[in-house]
Amino acid sequence: MYSKRDATMTKGMAVLCMVILHLFCRKGSDIYGTPLLWISPGVPLVYWFGFYSEICVDIFSICAGYALFRNYSLSADWKDAYKGSILRLRFLLLNYWIVLCLFSLVGILMRSQDFMPGSVITFIQNFFLLKSYNGAWWYLNTYILVMLLSPLLMLPVKKCSVKFGLIISFGISILWYGLNRLSLLPAVAAGPAVSFLVKETKNLIGILPSIWIGAEFCKGNILDKADEKLSKIKNSQMLIVGLWTMLFIVVNLAEKAALTIFSAVLTFMFFNLWKKSEPVEKVFSFLGKHSTNIWLTHMFFYTGLLGGIVQKAVYPVGMLLFMMLLCVIASYVIMAIQRQLMKIIK
Repeated sequence: MYSKRDATMTKGMAVLCMVILHLFCRKGSDIYGTPLLWISPGVPLVYWFGFYSEICVDIFSICAGYALFRNYSLSADWKDAYKGSILRLRFLLLNYWIVLCLFSLVGILMRSQDFMPGSVITFIQNFFLLKSYNGAWWYLNTYILVMLLSPLLMLPVKKCSVKFGLIISFGISILWYGLNRLSLLPAVAAGPAVSFLVKETKNLIGILPSIWIGAEFCKGNILDKADEKLSKIKNSQMLIVGLWTMLFIVVNLAEKAALTIFSAVLTFMFFNLWKKSEPVEKVFSFLGKHSTNIWLTHMFFYTGLLGGIVQKAVYPVGMLLFMMLLCVIASYVIMAIQRQLMKIIK
């Protein structure tokens, strides 16, 4: 059974992918540090890991959809489940506001206040999620919309069959990618308010297939059924590792963003069907515990406010470890502040 611990580990894997994506999905003059292994001139081997890690947002969304449907299906009254979703939003927003204020203070102390916090108006706009100091924060608005609309979004999953729901979800994902790729979506010439609403709507539509796929996985107990079938196969774990390796190679050789939704779903399955050793479980559980804060803070350490600090580690492995260290230290500070604020609120 896909447990809360499994969900935490999956989020840990997803946030690790997010950091790898942002650090290493780079070619040519964009490359950070000094990679030691190269596929071809201008393309380091670590680029493959960065490109494959584009699955991070889809993995987060699959986890969110899975959790949403489980909460709604286990609740006798959907109103109670919805209240739980809103309560989680309150904690998430508190987390965000702590990060916002903490790094704004860092900006002032570093005399980088022109960038962050900027003017009072800019800070207020960021406080209410109308603007963003940090490119990775776009998902915050989208996740909030998913939580607010969750009863409506889970309704089609409840009504249709698992097979039909998965087909429709993959179909919408491919269609949406095609419309964006071919620039077939109509341009909207309007004021800032309408442009903001259009952007948020597009972001929401972009992740909806992953939300629904996660919900369908929960509804159909797909992981349990797959695990049951694998248990009858000799050397099933070697098979998972082999298939996962093949997926990694195929995705990078094809280098097509259209494959992201498929590689995300398969990675979600492989990761959760993989029987991990205790040390590996502890690492991913630890990252999952800090995943929200790593997501909200990591971009500050390689660009923007503290840009360049991570790159001082020079080599890719060193940069990744240094990034995770800085993010975890920041996370402990954020969590300590959050605990004190919760005491005051209570």
